[in-house]
Amino acid sequence: MSRRNAFLFEAASHHDARIPLVGHGIGRLRASLYLLLAVLLSAGVILVPLCATVVLSLSAGPGAYDVLLDGRVLQSLGNSFMWLVLAVVVCAVGLGLAWLARNAGPVLGGVLRFLLVLPAAVSPLTTGAIFRLMFDTNPRRGLVNALFGTEVAFLGPVWIWLVFGLALVWQWAGVAFLVFHEALARLPTNLLRMARAFGVGRRRRLWSVVVPALAGPAALAYLFALAAAARVFDVVLMGAPGSMQAEIEGGGLFWWRHHGDLGDTRASALSVGLSVLVAVMAVPALFGLRGRVTWAEPVVPPQPRKGWRIWLLCAAVSVLWVLPFLVLVLTSLRDPVAAALSGWWGGGPWTLGSYTEALADGGFAGALGTTFLRAVVVVCLVLLAAVPAAYVLAHEHLLPRRAWRPVLLVAVALAVLPPQAFAVPLQRWLSPVVGTAPALAIVHAALVIPLAVLVLYNAFVHVPAPMLARDRWELFHVVREARPALVLAAVLAFVLVWNDTVVGLLLNWPSGDHLPLILLEQARHFMSAAGPLAAQSVIATAVPVLLVVVTGRWLYRGLTRGVRR
Repeated sequence: MSRRNAFLFEAASHHDARIPLVGHGIGRLRASLYLLLAVLLSAGVILVPLCATVVLSLSAGPGAYDVLLDGRVLQSLGNSFMWLVLAVVVCAVGLGLAWLARNAGPVLGGVLRFLLVLPAAVSPLTTGAIFRLMFDTNPRRGLVNALFGTEVAFLGPVWIWLVFGLALVWQWAGVAFLVFHEALARLPTNLLRMARAFGVGRRRRLWSVVVPALAGPAALAYLFALAAAARVFDVVLMGAPGSMQAEIEGGGLFWWRHHGDLGDTRASALSVGLSVLVAVMAVPALFGLRGRVTWAEPVVPPQPRKGWRIWLLCAAVSVLWVLPFLVLVLTSLRDPVAAALSGWWGGGPWTLGSYTEALADGGFAGALGTTFLRAVVVVCLVLLAAVPAAYVLAHEHLLPRRAWRPVLLVAVALAVLPPQAFAVPLQRWLSPVVGTAPALAIVHAALVIPLAVLVLYNAFVHVPAPMLARDRWELFHVVREARPALVLAAVLAFVLVWNDTVVGLLLNWPSGDHLPLILLEQARHFMSAAGPLAAQSVIATAVPVLLVVVTGRWLYRGLTRGVRR
C-alpha cells in the first residue's frame, strides 16, 4: 500500500474479527492430526497419482512432450484456455448483476438471489441438453430460431462458442452474483465517506478501498467459476453435435477421447500440460484469499428506485434465467414422438408418457438410489476431513510460516485440478484394490475436499474472537458459529457428486451405476429420445434443486461470509 493511501486504513477504527493468534488449546502436534485425513485423501488420491503422471510422462524422455505441439492437441489446449477465460466473464456478469440488484429492494433482490443460484445445482449434462434444445438449427425444434424466424446454425462454426459461453454463464454467474451482492452491501462506507471528505479522487478510492474489500469475495467466486471451466466435459459431450465437439472440446475431453491412441507417456504429458495451464490461471485467486479484510456491518440498502427501468431489467434477468428450466420441463411433458419432431410451443399432446418411459428404465431408477447413497457417503468424508483442516489453516501460527502459504497454494491448485491429470495411475492402483464403488466415493471426496477447505477457511477466519472459549473445545465453538459454511460445504459436496460425469467415466464406465452416466447413454439418440431424456433430466435435477431450496438461507450466508452473524 502506498503512503498516500495509508491514512485510509488508519483513520477509521475497526474490529478485528479474526481468530486470535494466542491462547488456544491446540498445539502443532494436534494440528498435524487435524490435517491428517485431508492430507491422506488429497495426497493419496491426487498428489501421489499426479506425481506418478509426471514421472510417467518423462519415462521415455522429454520427447513425450512433443505431443503438446500436435495441431489437435494445441487446439484442445487453446479451447481449455478459452473456457478458463470464460470463468472471468462469469465473475464479471455476476458482479454486474450484483450492481444491478443493489437498489432492487428486498423483494426483487430475494427473487434474483433465488433464481440466479438454481442453475448451479443443475448437472452440466442437463445444461448441455437444455441449450441444445434451445439452439437447435431446425426452427421447428430450436426455440431461438423459432423466435426469430431464422435458421442460424447456432450449433455450427462461429456461433457455437457463444452458445456454450452462455451456458457456462447461465449455470455459474448466480454464484458470483451472491458473493458480490453481499460484498457490495458490506463495503466500508465510512472509509469511502472519509476519503471523499479528504478530497481523494474516485480512482484512488476505487483502488484503495473498493478493490481490497472485494478481493476476497472475488477470489472465492473466481475459484468456483474456474473449477467449473477447468472441468468442462459433459456440457460439451451432451450439448454439442458430434461433428462440432472438436471445435470447443477442452484438453480434458480430448484426453478422454484419445488417451488410448496417444499412449500412456504422451497422454500423461498432455495431462501435465493441462494441469500447468489450470494452475497458472488459479494463481490470482491465491492473492485474494490471502487478504484479511475487515468487513463492515451490512449497510441498510437505500430505498429502491421507483423508475420502471430497474423493474424491467430485473424482470428481464429473471425471465432469462427461468426460460431454460421451462424449456426442459415443457419438453418432458410432451408426447415422446411429438417432442422428437417439434418444440414444446408446437402444441399437444401433453402427457406424462416421457416420465413413464424414463421410470420404466430399471437402470435409471437403480442409479437414483446408488448415486444418492454415494453422495451422502462423500459428504460425510468431506466434512470429516475439511473441517479440522480448515480450522488449522485459519490459525496461521499453528503451521510453520514457510509452510502456511504453500499449503494454501496447493489447496487452491487442487480445487481446480481436472481429474484427467491423475486418472491413469488411479485406474491402475485404486479401482483394482478397493473396487469400483469405493474408488468412486474416495475420488469424489478427494476432489471436493480442497474446495470445501477453502470455503470453510474463508468462514473460520471471520468467526468473532469474543465468541471463542479458547480451550480444547474451541473447534466446536468455531463450527457452531460457522454453521452456514458447514451447510454450504455439505451441499456443495452432494451436488458435485450427484452431477458428476467425469469421474464416473474415468473409473466406472461402462458399468454405469452413476446417474449422469445413464443420462449420457440416453443422449446417444438425442433427438429421437428428447422427451424421455428431458424427463430423466427433470427428475435428476429435482433432487439437488430441492436441497438448494431447503437450505437456501444457510447457503447464502455460507457463500458470502460463512458465519451466522
